[in-house]
Amino acid sequence: MELKYLCELSLNTREIWDNFGVMRGFKLFNLVLKSNKNQGEFKMTISFAFIGFGEAGSNVSEGLLEAGVERIKAYDILFDEEIERVRLHELANKIGVEPCDSIADAISDVDIVFSTVTCSACLDVAEEAAKHLHPKQYYLDFNSISPGKKRKVRDLIKVSGAHFVEGSVMSNVPGKRHTVPMFIGGDGGEAFVSMVQPYGMDVKFIQEEVGQASACKMVRSITMKGIEALYLECMQAARHFNIEDEVLDSIIESMKGMNWREKCTFNMPRTIIHAQRRSDEMENVTETLNEIGHTPRMAKATADTLRWCASLGLREKCKNRLASGYTEVLDLIAEARDKKL
Repeated sequence: MELKYLCELSLNTREIWDNFGVMRGFKLFNLVLKSNKNQGEFKMTISFAFIGFGEAGSNVSEGLLEAGVERIKAYDILFDEEIERVRLHELANKIGVEPCDSIADAISDVDIVFSTVTCSACLDVAEEAAKHLHPKQYYLDFNSISPGKKRKVRDLIKVSGAHFVEGSVMSNVPGKRHTVPMFIGGDGGEAFVSMVQPYGMDVKFIQEEVGQASACKMVRSITMKGIEALYLECMQAARHFNIEDEVLDSIIESMKGMNWREKCTFNMPRTIIHAQRRSDEMENVTETLNEIGHTPRMAKATADTLRWCASLGLREKCKNRLASGYTEVLDLIAEARDKKL
């Protein structure tokens, strides 16, 4: 089969891999993409499935469909709950995603499977998915978990023969959607990068060995999630003494180039919604530091702070409307604390 013939047909990704093998298929894939870029005649067809259709899964799906992906399927455990099923099915249909009744249904006859679930569910999901995957597929774990846990996911997927892709998301998904920067690893990482870059995904291959890409995410979170915990503690104390403006003005003056008032206004409303997920992520950061023999003092304190925030139940209050800024967040925290007394 010649390259010219391939460029005249609308073959899908797996046909190239089937005819040429993974390594030759990977090289030919790049040649075809170059031909597509130069001639504008050939478009590689790739299908996706998302296990988990929350903020990450729905946002990335929507972006990929707008970028030209023709088919995306999805399954979420909340599809099994009547009220949530109606809401999420409506969202899927609006975006153009095909909702499925099970993991098996979702991942059948697709090229790439994304696991966009919670940190605590990633191993169970990988174990179930492995029962239905085949060697021509790619399984990307999108979750913010420790390098050690990422390797456990790889080992579960390995038994299916599917290619494993380690994914580490290095920014916020909302707004960026499928173009959110990601570090990639795993035996299927390099081929995955070439498959998705034509759709605008911002992916950087780190190395085939699993763990390095995840380590980048985990170490970064010590600072990024730690700052979120600082906002919560600092601004609650400032509210108690009625010195919010004075404290923020002083911090802004001391830390040139970083407007803490803007950061608090942007981040705190999002923190109270995602506190549980972010505390789970920080537990994985703690695991990461323990794996390398470091004491996770700051990571543990951040996890504790975010877990306390999640315990206030503010996610439910703000599920339909984001709080307007840090002032409203402080009001909501004070109200929740008073109810607990």
